[in-house]
This record gives sequence, C-alpha cells and structure tokens, in this order.
Amino acid sequence: MVTIGFAYGFSAVVIPQLRAVDSKINVSISVESWIASTITLFAPIGCILGGYLIDKYGRRSMLICGHVPLIIGWAYTAVASTPGDIILGRGFVGFGIGLALSAPRVYMTEVCLPNMRGIVGSFPNLAMATGITIQAGLGSIIQWTSISSINAVYSLTLFIVNWRLPESPYFLLKRASVGEAEVCLRKFRAKDYNFQPEIEDLIDFKNDNEIRKLTFKQQMAALFSRSSCQPFLLMTTYTLFGELSGASVVSLWTVDMLQNTYSSVNADIGNFILGITRIIAGVFGGFLIFHSGRRLLAITSALGAGISYVTLGVLTMSWMETTIIPQILFMFYVLFAGMCFYTLPPLILYELYPLQVRGLLGGISISNLNIFIFTVNQSYPHLKNSLGFAQLIIAFGSSSLLCAVYLYFFLPETKDLTLQEIEEYYNSRRSTLTSERRLRSIQAMSNLSMRTPSSAKITDRHKPQIQKR
Repeated sequence: MVTIGFAYGFSAVVIPQLRAVDSKINVSISVESWIASTITLFAPIGCILGGYLIDKYGRRSMLICGHVPLIIGWAYTAVASTPGDIILGRGFVGFGIGLALSAPRVYMTEVCLPNMRGIVGSFPNLAMATGITIQAGLGSIIQWTSISSINAVYSLTLFIVNWRLPESPYFLLKRASVGEAEVCLRKFRAKDYNFQPEIEDLIDFKNDNEIRKLTFKQQMAALFSRSSCQPFLLMTTYTLFGELSGASVVSLWTVDMLQNTYSSVNADIGNFILGITRIIAGVFGGFLIFHSGRRLLAITSALGAGISYVTLGVLTMSWMETTIIPQILFMFYVLFAGMCFYTLPPLILYELYPLQVRGLLGGISISNLNIFIFTVNQSYPHLKNSLGFAQLIIAFGSSSLLCAVYLYFFLPETKDLTLQEIEEYYNSRRSTLTSERRLRSIQAMSNLSMRTPSSAKITDRHKPQIQKR
C-alpha cells in the first residue's frame, strides 16, 4: 500500500516542479489536472478486473501480479520527455494501483482475528500515508524523474517479496477443501493458539451459507442479492461524501492548496508536515478503532473535518495577513479526514461484503471511488477559478458535516463481530448484529460471579443488541 501512496503523492511533487522556469517540460492548467487525475481514470479498470481476478485466482496471486503495471508505469514516467509521456506513465500506474488496491485489504480482513481486524485494517491507510509523506520529502530534495525511478525499484522489490506469502484461508475455504484452509490458517496463528473453535465456525459457515466455487452466472446473481446490494449502497454513498468533502484533493493538490491560503509556512514544508500528519492519523485511527469501534469514530471524524474546513474557508475570506493558522487547520482536516475517509471505508466495506463476491464487489466499490476521485480532482482547478478557493473549501466542509448526519443514521457497528456474523445478518439469517463471542464472554463472567447453574442462561435483556441504525 506504500506504493499506492507513492502514486497519489507524486502529483503534488511533479506539478510544482513542472511549473518551475527551468523545467524542460511546459504544462498548462489543463495538463496539470490530467497529470493529477489520470491515475484515478485508469484505476477503475484495474479495480474491477482485479476484483474479479481476486475471487478467481486468489488474493496472493493479485498481491504479486498487481505490481507489474506499476513497474512499467514508473519506469516509463522516469524517462518521459513530454507531458503526454507523463500522462501515459500515470495511466499505467493508475491501472496498477487499481489491481493492487483491493487485494491487500481483502487479504488482511480475512486472516485477522475479529478483535484485531480493526487495528490491522488501519495499516493500509498508514502505509499510504507513509508513501505520500515519502514523496513529499523526496520532492523537496530531488527531481521527479529520480523519484519515479525509486518508485519503480520499490514496486519491483514487492513483486519479488510477495511470492513468499501464503494464500488466504477464506479463499481456500471457497475454492479448495477445509483441510487446506486449516493448514493455511495455522500459518497466521500462534503455535499455542486454540484455533479449533475458529475452524468449526468456518465449517459451519461454509455449510450454512453454501460456500463454494461459483459460475459467472451465479456470481452475477450473488452481486444483486440483498446481502450485496444493501452494504454496497451504504458504502458507495459513504465514499461519495468523502470525495465531495475534498479528501483526495488535499493529497493530490497539497502544495497548490497551501499556496492559496495566507499561510506563513512554506508550501513544500507544509506538504511534508501534512504527510507526517497523515501518518499520525493512521496510527491514532488504528488505536481508536481498537478501543472505540468504527461508528463513533466515523461520525466524530466527519464532524471534525467539516468544522476544520468551514473555519479555514471563512478565515481565508476574512483574514488577509499571513499566519500559521491555515497550516494548523489543514493539519486538523487531514487528521480527521484521514480517519473518516481513508482508514474506515475500505475496512468497513470488506467487513460488510459477502465472501462469495467480496473481491469483485470490493473491486467495483474501489472503482467507483476512483471515478469519484477523478471527477473531483479534474474539476478542482476549474471550480477554484470559478467559485473561489475559500468558497470551495467551505463547500467541502459542508459536505463533510452532511456525511456525519448520514453516518449517524445508517452506519452499523461491526467491532468484535466475525465476518460470518456480519454476512449472516445481511442475508437475513440473523435479526441483529450480535457478537456471539461477546455473549459467550458475558455468560462465562455470569457463571463465575453467580456460581449457580441458573446463571448460565442469558436472558434477552442482558444480550447486547447492536442494531443497524
């Protein structure tokens, strides 16, 4: 996922360097917008294809093959001599990140224990933030051609290293035997871990939900089932709100946005500081997900991002003196938006989507996200010129506040729930999102405290009913 951060952070570095008077390649505003947004134009193709291939050939295969177009794209960008060459190289990179976006998240979602899925699921966002920060740091000391070469070497290294990864046990459960899934699961658990209950849950889940290899026609039918459509609509709306809130614009146009405020901090230094802030958001977000869950964090982060941007927009319109406050408000926005619009949506969508079409449906969702990113970033320079920078920032902030309202009414809590429990809720096998693991813990505590046979029974009023709002 670091290489995806490279792809998104590269435009914030290359565009200012191409604007320099000593640049050998001259670009217009239109060309700049294409350089920034081309990766998100080609990424949807890779997302849909990658999602299909993940379900057909496995998670491990795509973790390896997804780096091939990235190697080609970065190498071609490194030797570019015209704006068209840069855009073409970015197209290859965009297709590559489309292939690479889904596989790591699906893989980590499926190999983690339920209580660790949240914090481990935040690692991809942390890796992306690290990649963006590395690009910002390199962009302040070396030229974009050298950065492209470094990115190509990094992708080649991952292509080689990922050959050593085992396959996901959930994929083997669907495509092979329970025995092979059990052998694979052992590789992800400690030697003294009692994984027999987990294996029994997998066997019951496979039998109850008829988990098997699907034909193309059966896959299409599964895509339009209730267990697919309901979470898909929820997450598509969530990610759309994120892009209307400017979540990706601040990554792809960082230096330009900083230059349009009355910030006293140098734009290149400010870009690097925001990169560090993204890393902090990734670490802090993982900690909060582990302790507080997804729903509360999503709502409060959307509110924080909205307030930060509305304040920044009003300040830009009314305050004409240079100050450090715009940089601080950008940092607050990146901190909140990083948790709400980067860490949480990919984690939640792969928790909610059913196993049989998790890869394909996730690929379609990430494809839609990249279409949203392309549209917003292609429109950003034109909207800035027509509406005004301050007014556009206020619009972004208002969208984030509306997102908080939407999440309050529709986003469920999935903390500590197994993937089986979530899927059975959406295919109507469960009436509520209830953690059986938590119920067993309550039962054990009740037995210890009461020390009577009757205490083993948990009445309905003691059951935690985590209902979808």
